Amino acid sequence: MRFAEVIIDINSSSVDKIYDYIVPEDMELQPGMRVVVDFNRRLIEGFVVGIKETSEIHISKLKSVVKLIDSKPVLTGKQLVLAHWMKERYLCHLVEALKCIMPVGSSKSMETARMMITLRVSEDEVVRFISSNSRNTRQVAVLSELLKNKLHPLAASQVIKATGADYSVLKRLKEMGLVDIFYGDVDKNPYTSYRCSLSGKLKLTAEQRMALDEIKKGLDAGSGKYLLHGVTGSGKTEVFLQAIEYNIEKGKDAIVLVPEISLTPQTIERFKSRFNDAVAVLHSRLSEGERADQWKKIRDGKVKIVIGVRSGVFAPFKNLGLVIVDEEHENTYKQSDMRPKYDAREVAEKRCEMEGAVLVLASATPSVLSYYRAQQGQFKLLELKKRINSNNMPCVQIVDMRQELMAGNRSIFSRALYQEIKRALAKREQMILFLNRRGYYTFVSCRMCGFVMKCPHCNISMTYHVEGKLRCHYCGYSEDVPSVCPSCGQKSIRYFGIGTERVEKEIKRLFPEIRVLRMDVDTTRRKGSFERIYNAFKNREADVLIGTQMISKGLDFPGVSLVGVITADTALNFPDYNASERTFQLITQVAGRAGRGDGVGRVIVQTYYPDHYAILCARDHDYEGFYRKEIAFREKTGYPPFSELAVFTLSGLDDEIVMENSKLLYDIINVCNDGSVEVFAPVPALLHKLKDRYRWNIVLKSRHGDKLRRVISLSYDRIKEIGSKDILVSYDINYVTLA
Repeated sequence: MRFAEVIIDINSSSVDKIYDYIVPEDMELQPGMRVVVDFNRRLIEGFVVGIKETSEIHISKLKSVVKLIDSKPVLTGKQLVLAHWMKERYLCHLVEALKCIMPVGSSKSMETARMMITLRVSEDEVVRFISSNSRNTRQVAVLSELLKNKLHPLAASQVIKATGADYSVLKRLKEMGLVDIFYGDVDKNPYTSYRCSLSGKLKLTAEQRMALDEIKKGLDAGSGKYLLHGVTGSGKTEVFLQAIEYNIEKGKDAIVLVPEISLTPQTIERFKSRFNDAVAVLHSRLSEGERADQWKKIRDGKVKIVIGVRSGVFAPFKNLGLVIVDEEHENTYKQSDMRPKYDAREVAEKRCEMEGAVLVLASATPSVLSYYRAQQGQFKLLELKKRINSNNMPCVQIVDMRQELMAGNRSIFSRALYQEIKRALAKREQMILFLNRRGYYTFVSCRMCGFVMKCPHCNISMTYHVEGKLRCHYCGYSEDVPSVCPSCGQKSIRYFGIGTERVEKEIKRLFPEIRVLRMDVDTTRRKGSFERIYNAFKNREADVLIGTQMISKGLDFPGVSLVGVITADTALNFPDYNASERTFQLITQVAGRAGRGDGVGRVIVQTYYPDHYAILCARDHDYEGFYRKEIAFREKTGYPPFSELAVFTLSGLDDEIVMENSKLLYDIINVCNDGSVEVFAPVPALLHKLKDRYRWNIVLKSRHGDKLRRVISLSYDRIKEIGSKDILVSYDINYVTLA
């Protein structure tokens, strides 16, 4: 007799443990499969995390597994071990970690076969049938649809949706010998439109060769952690490509993580041109079917490389040899909106340790934490200090916007930036304008009484958009702009601030002939919009690309000679300990988009804080100088990497009740604390009201991560002592922002 160790798919601390079930004799059950079991007289899905020969519970008290969902394991043994590690590291339930690793949250089998249809006769025969049977419109429509995809079988459901036919039409065409119908898999490849010509490896510079040789040593040894610090345009991607090629020659698989979906078109293009169909893609913009099919191709060994955003770190390779985390400094590698609140960089490191793989973190502006670890010898530092082809770093000019105002210039564009735009247009050169604020005006206010139009659900100032609506960027609420002030009744409504929409309109006003593309959340909501904008700018169908931070990193456009940073102070004014780091990274990264082709790039940085070290170091391309100043500040204040941080966030519908419960939790934490954790008194969150819920934060700081987690765990176990059931409590370890 065999027994299955099952984790029940219920997200509750009370059932966060392993339950034993009897495995029926005729059931081929393996660890990593999903099953249906009887739990408290309900049929519930569960994950099998182990199989054993004996159980400590008497057989009379055990139930049998009711149903098997998967014909193959959906989780590998190593992924199960990784889930246990995530449970301890991020203090989540084991089922949360398991579902995070799963590609699709569906209870149906990943192996479900679909009804497929394909042509059985030649193209000429189909054309003759269509021409002589035009009255049979649905039969003709089906055959025409199949002709478009004559080399590939189609899902019957897809054909029916496209043509309006039904299954009887398909059946009749089969009886006539025109089509074949069978059951099988259809490859929902979201990148069939990519037609990349294959390219060979490029000749490496001396610096690139040294970096690659070091990574190869790690691949030969089956271990190694590297931080590749390369200036923008230094050819980090070519090092990746040749390292992966070497990794594949050794029979191993590779994962490449990028921080944003906006980077995937360019990355896919580069990797497919080198490795063709050996590449799979994983990110949240794929449909459930597309993600499932990509996941199965990875699991079944049909690809050797995965390109993905944060969740790509869980790709189910069985023979992983290399993980590359590009733009490793980006906060998007940290999941902050749902549990487990994992960091993909930490998960990648743990997975490489478990599976004997090499980890490469890469960035032109490494995070302070990663660079510190390299200085401490935990990572081997590899440096690319020069751009390929001996191109110079762009020339960066800082413009003090206070002086522009004193000179009477109230335009969005400084005089220097205006002249550079004019010059670039005359030379038919491309440019990028960066502003990390979308919308037209960032807030609307009354000049008489100072009243600001805020979202009634979030208490955040709403942004004015070009269609004439005020919109909340947190909950989506929108309303018309009032003609009079709701507070004082005066007709003194005025508009303030700058967003990407306003930059777009202003540059078109100043330069009517200019061709403009805008890339922000508003223009990239629809599927495929990233690729459309990226390809249009790459093909030089526009002179200027205006965008938020999604254009600030990784993108490589040789035609761009000018970058304008409309305002460099957005991140600097944010009240977080790492505000200076974010500012330096953002300016350096967006500046690095200039001058990647022939000629020297020019960058204009507009700021009201021209003397801040983050801005001065970015101007001088001086990462080491910035790091020295920043690490001294961190050591003096005890911030990471000299400590770990965590935050408890309480929310509820009544601000007074949330505040009182925050004080109760603060007292609980102090009771659980042995003195090793510094606990700060409750304060309103920066986004104090969000989606009708008031929010309060309690920050914890400790030099001992294990003790910090112990205090969090003990405190969270006593949450029931908090008075109101309406109060929601969450926590985030090593958060990226306190918003």
